[in-house]
Amino acid sequence: MDMLPLRVPSAFVPDRSPALAAPAPCTARVIRTHSESVYGTTVRREFGDVTISLVTGEAHEAVRPGRHIRPDPSESLRVFRALAGEIQVHQDGRRGQASGPQIICCDTSRPYRLVLPRPFHLVEVQLPHRHLGMSAGDTAKLTATGWCGRMGAGALLSQLLAGLHDHGTEIHAAVDRVGATVAGLTAAVLADRLRNVAAEDEVARHDLMLGIQAYIRARLSDPDLTPQAIAEHHNVSLRYLQRIFQEQGTSPARWIRDERLARCRSELRDPRLEHLPVGVIGERSGLYQASHFSRLFRDRYGLTPRGYRTMREAVPT
Repeated sequence: MDMLPLRVPSAFVPDRSPALAAPAPCTARVIRTHSESVYGTTVRREFGDVTISLVTGEAHEAVRPGRHIRPDPSESLRVFRALAGEIQVHQDGRRGQASGPQIICCDTSRPYRLVLPRPFHLVEVQLPHRHLGMSAGDTAKLTATGWCGRMGAGALLSQLLAGLHDHGTEIHAAVDRVGATVAGLTAAVLADRLRNVAAEDEVARHDLMLGIQAYIRARLSDPDLTPQAIAEHHNVSLRYLQRIFQEQGTSPARWIRDERLARCRSELRDPRLEHLPVGVIGERSGLYQASHFSRLFRDRYGLTPRGYRTMREAVPT
């Protein structure tokens, strides 16, 4: 297949990380961190907590061995859509491949191998686990399997990923909403596929989790948003609520906190909200004590909210 020219939308920023150093001939490059992309010329942009990369390169392999994997709250699902060439994924005892409008994924919390057997051009999306409402056991049923990209929700997702390549220059504002759209549509496709391979109780649990997460996101500014209130609203026990979040390596309270901080980070990056004081940004997401907000934000992102906003010009918007 002929290579498509890599058009670099101005909305994306070239990645100059050491991870793009050329691999030794005839050997697989080792991926040491969850955020490393496949080898090639990469342009990358963050849409809220969702990272989207456009990559073009020559045939090679990339391996993520178990010895480099440690528990990390930012580990994610990597979703690939080829624009040219072919993508092969080896994970969870399976080997899958995708080309054209097909979609395929792997999970960074477990060992995997990516094979690009010929020159390629692809779109990659990295989504934190917490966006998907799935446990590691759930994603293990879906990795390394090509998804049809010609019908239903799979076609919508495939077209959206291709469109990000074609129309990236037109995305200047509300980038967090674009990320939420990609994450939500991916979660819907995964949920649909899970129904075909999982037991009925697993599907019901996943649907419940997606509903709970949507309920939380819609009420982040509510100071009375507590695990007990969430459990009561969904007619489940607090213990069961804690259990389904525990399956994803977190807790209801921690998930609420992480969502609030992620929304604050997105709003601090938004030039349309630069007139709002930092304290008001925290309050909009339910973090009402400025000192508490500042400490949580610094612990999560390494900068105070004010410091993060000051560096906004260095961050793609």
